[in-house]
Amino acid sequence: MDLSNKFATRLKAAEDALAGGRHEQAVTELTAAIFLKPSEARPYLLRGEALAELCDFHSAIINHRKALQLTPQTAAERRDRTERLAELLDLRALSLMDDGAFDSSIELLGEALALAPKTSSLPLHRALAHTGREEYEAALRDLEACVASGGASADVHFLRAKLSLLGRDLAAAREAADAALALEPGHAQATELREAMTACAAVYTEESTKLVLLGSPAAAVTNLTHAMALSPDDASLRMRRGAAQRSLGELDAAVVDLEIAVEQAGGSYPAASRLLVLTYNDLGVQHATRGRHAQALEWFDRAVDGGAAEVAPLVNRADCQRACDCTPEALRDYQAALELCPHEPRERWRIQTRLAVVHNERGARLFNHSNPRHAAVEFSRAIECNPKVAHFYVNRAEATLQLNRFELARDDVLLALRLDPTDARAQKMLLQLCPE
Repeated sequence: MDLSNKFATRLKAAEDALAGGRHEQAVTELTAAIFLKPSEARPYLLRGEALAELCDFHSAIINHRKALQLTPQTAAERRDRTERLAELLDLRALSLMDDGAFDSSIELLGEALALAPKTSSLPLHRALAHTGREEYEAALRDLEACVASGGASADVHFLRAKLSLLGRDLAAAREAADAALALEPGHAQATELREAMTACAAVYTEESTKLVLLGSPAAAVTNLTHAMALSPDDASLRMRRGAAQRSLGELDAAVVDLEIAVEQAGGSYPAASRLLVLTYNDLGVQHATRGRHAQALEWFDRAVDGGAAEVAPLVNRADCQRACDCTPEALRDYQAALELCPHEPRERWRIQTRLAVVHNERGARLFNHSNPRHAAVEFSRAIECNPKVAHFYVNRAEATLQLNRFELARDDVLLALRLDPTDARAQKMLLQLCPE
């Protein structure tokens, strides 16, 4: 019997053994066939399958690798063979994982992924191997690949959530848990994890409150950031973090949080809106103290237009307008601020003293432009706002003196000296008005 006939006989005996489930006999026959014709691919393929049935995946993989190398195949044949080799590599990797051999599993799964990159189970299994090695970032990358391939189940998303928690990425953990529940609303583990996250967010929130009271706003911001990662739609958390950031002087960040809080609440969140107005005002003050009045006015405008009736933004905007020589606008804001605090004497006095200065400055400009009549009116308004300043009376006395109202001028000079006996201008005018 020639070599070809012997090979054919062995191959036929092996195929019959495989069909009858006699896998060990098939391996023996195929080994003999391979000895006769070692360059033929089919005996390696069949022996690989027989060995796989015997759960000898390591040897099965070696045979399939050899078959893939031997003869040219059509594109369809090559695809089928590479996919089968990838399956065997996957099976071998899973058996190694059971024995704790995660390094070898990762290596085999990497080879399988190179052969069949679209098989969604492969990155999932490699993620499990990486998890076994506590390589959580690598595991998450594989799980993201699994999600991107469209083969992610609720269990995959749950595993993503658990790994994200181990990596302290609370936002990613919450998103993954939500994705698991979206796919499978009754997923017990994801439901339990989501409930734990909600409870954890409450703990972070409570702790942040204590930290603020203890004067540790930076630590409070950290806790609130964790809470927000777990409950991103909770507007109150945004407001709390905005308030803590404001107390730290992180005003731009505070504005972002407070604006989002108001938006999340549907546009109506009085507590957050008031804090937002005060933060706008803080930013205006910050710019004004650095001489950037144009930028300051923009923030004060936002504060005044914010809807919360606050005195400080109006007063500060008026001060800024004074610095920009916008006197009429300043007067309007001071007056509007006065109307907001009818029963607050100290606040009213603070505003009235500013109003007095503005009226006095207007009076001085009018007097210097030879308009003593209107100047006297402005000086009178200054005195009405703040009757405790001697030079206001002296200024009005000078204006009324030019109007030939000598008695009025004398009375103002006497009032000025009563307030400040050392006022040199008042003393000189008194000598002019009462030479004797």
